[in-house]
Amino acid sequence: MKLNNIFILGISYNELDTLEREKFILNNPEKIIKELKVKGKVAGYVNLVTCLRVEFYLELKKYEDLDEILENWEFKDRIYVFKGMEAIKYLFKISCGYYSIIKGEDQILSQIKNSYLDSLKNKKTSKILNVIFNKAIELGKNFRTVSKVSYNALSLEALSYKIIKKHVNNIESKKILILGIGDLAKSILYVFLKEGINDITITNRTKHKALEIKNTFNVNVIDFENKDKEVAKADIVISVTSAPHLVLKKENIQEYLCNDKEYIFLDLAVPRDIDSEIGEIKNITLINIDDVWDIYNNNIKKRDSIMKNYEYLIENQINNFKKWYSFYTKGEKKCLLELEG
Repeated sequence: MKLNNIFILGISYNELDTLEREKFILNNPEKIIKELKVKGKVAGYVNLVTCLRVEFYLELKKYEDLDEILENWEFKDRIYVFKGMEAIKYLFKISCGYYSIIKGEDQILSQIKNSYLDSLKNKKTSKILNVIFNKAIELGKNFRTVSKVSYNALSLEALSYKIIKKHVNNIESKKILILGIGDLAKSILYVFLKEGINDITITNRTKHKALEIKNTFNVNVIDFENKDKEVAKADIVISVTSAPHLVLKKENIQEYLCNDKEYIFLDLAVPRDIDSEIGEIKNITLINIDDVWDIYNNNIKKRDSIMKNYEYLIENQINNFKKWYSFYTKGEKKCLLELEG
């Protein structure tokens, strides 16, 4: 099978650092490809740009046209090139998330789809590229459905919810106290609200910032000075402040605690917010950032194993494409023979 006119040219975080990738994009690498398309040397192309990679998927008329593109690009010595079935397999693996930092993540599939649809809308693609991209998108969806690779959450906020849920029954009915209102605190707040937990109280040393959150989310706000008493009223306490010192100390909260109530404390701050001695109180389970990272690392290993076990789906889709291409080329030959006849 010959697909020697299909190419991928690209750079990623492995070849260029962030500043170099920015420079590469600002130099408008698409310009030369547009010019070659006008001249009829490029049959079609799709440009994929993410925070980690810049790639051009091309159907060229002649192999020599590749040199004309590379000669006009900066960092040409670090551009990777894939050709023919190697290029198609690479795109298929990209769509499944094999080359993402978090294997199997969903965002890359959305980015591929949007890049393709943009090229299709602006009439930049070709018939063969349309089929290749449709099969890549189809594969990406099917891979995630069959492998369930995304079921093992990897974001810190999702893992936090997961680890707490392991320790608590009927989490939806529990009262939550969140100390801090930074980006991570907001992400955790969003996850808990999304899961139907509505009895949430937040506090922050700067109260007006907490009140701003109250205007966005349906939560309660208390003065930071009242946090020790509020701890006793909560079932789950999550602390993620930027304080350089302990925020919750055993001697300050112990007198308010209920002896017949189970508490979960989650400390996601670095340095720690919660006194380790609090974890020694018999009815308190203290979870810290290291416990969460242990789950993260286990999930990473599970993902790597899943990616390996379901690689056969890529081979299946490659075979599907080969069958299509075989019929396609036979059809073209038949048309030529009819025209010559």
